[in-house]
Amino acid sequence: MIHAVGPDTFAFAVHDRHPYQPALCAAAIAAGGGGLATVVELTLGLGGTAVVRADADGRGKTIWITLPL
Repeated sequence: MIHAVGPDTFAFAVHDRHPYQPALCAAAIAAGGGGLATVVELTLGLGGTAVVRADADGRGKTIWITLPL
């Protein structure tokens, strides 16, 4: 996990080496979705952002969450 703090934001990321890249918009509206759906819903509800970025080799991804303080 990576984290960063700024004067008005907190950002953190979770990385894995699985190639599947979830659609965060679909996760946010999925009924009965798993943990990712809950995280995205909370993030958006708090005015934050969520972004999926693929690894350069295409064999993993990082999900970045940024929240206002």
